[in-house]
Amino acid sequence: MAAGDALYLSDFSTYFGNTLMAIIPLIGLISFVMILVGGFTILTAGGNPEGLKKGGQTITFAIGGLVLSIVAWLLLLLIENITGVKVTLFDFSF
Repeated sequence: MAAGDALYLSDFSTYFGNTLMAIIPLIGLISFVMILVGGFTILTAGGNPEGLKKGGQTITFAIGGLVLSIVAWLLLLLIENITGVKVTLFDFSF
């Protein structure tokens, strides 16, 4: 798109799809970083039970979020395979 071109409502699906394709790898990266943060918290807890618990919860939530996002994507693919409707392609035709 050149500078000065008007934005149209029909372009929304392209922007939404591009944003989603950028977010998907970001979920994995954020989960990886949070697992590292949880591990670092456990390592630096120095035997403090509260620090160990906090680090363990961070790792648990990071893995849980990653699993939840993978399950959601697989559920969309399952719906797509059963119904034949392309639910992973975003096309808001106006």
